[in-house]
Amino acid sequence: MNNPLIVAHRGASYAAPENTIPSFKLAFKEKADFIEGDFWLTKDNEIVCIHDPDTKRVTEEKIKVKVRSSTLSELRKLDVGSWKGIEYKGIRIPTLQEVLQIIPERKRIHIEIKDDRELFLKKLVEILKQFPIPNDHLPKGHQVRIIFFNPTIVQLAKKYLPEIKTYWIFGWDFSKKKCLKSLAQRRLMQTLRTINSDGIDLNAAIYIDEKLVKSLRENNLDFCAYDVEKVEDAIRLINLGVNSITTNSPFKMREEIESVIARNKAIS
Repeated sequence: MNNPLIVAHRGASYAAPENTIPSFKLAFKEKADFIEGDFWLTKDNEIVCIHDPDTKRVTEEKIKVKVRSSTLSELRKLDVGSWKGIEYKGIRIPTLQEVLQIIPERKRIHIEIKDDRELFLKKLVEILKQFPIPNDHLPKGHQVRIIFFNPTIVQLAKKYLPEIKTYWIFGWDFSKKKCLKSLAQRRLMQTLRTINSDGIDLNAAIYIDEKLVKSLRENNLDFCAYDVEKVEDAIRLINLGVNSITTNSPFKMREEIESVIARNKAIS
């Protein structure tokens, strides 16, 4: 049983305010291999890290400011830390540049693109050239993964950033309501073959099985999973050969996985 790469969902978001520098720093302190952040393009052409299209959920006063129609300076006025705890009062929305600059050597990032405009990708290319992640131990382009729910944008991202691995994010919710598992898997594979993706980031649902993983591997596609918060789900995915798992609690998840692996070795 192999130990997969651990991706910290919006940083160590169980403890620190999601998508902020403190959350990302804590994730690396907790030995996450990757951080994962969500990114939008502002009115003045800056890429910022926030999940929702507006700021209401992450501001203590529930201030609703739309990200795409606001400038960076307008967004910087907002406190996006206090809602998580008084110790985070005054934390601001970070730019992509600021996030890239705190990534240590040997560590990496999943950039989830929330903004579906082509202008975002053009700006992303510019920033990644200006702020490369220091890493002499990985081939060029391996420090970053681009992830997106919209398969069309995944395809477009490969056009702009061909050297960077691009994953399609897929949740099973609509499929479970409309079709059988086998049909959902077939449709998933059909889409993957058309969009030039390097892999898929799947919700950790029971729809993932050996048959699906075999199809992914036969097509040379990476297999990642998100929304993994229970160690039994992680172990099931590891046994299927998952490349990485995304969790809100990187340290807890790694400890629990390593504990199970150690027990299994002792038994064998």
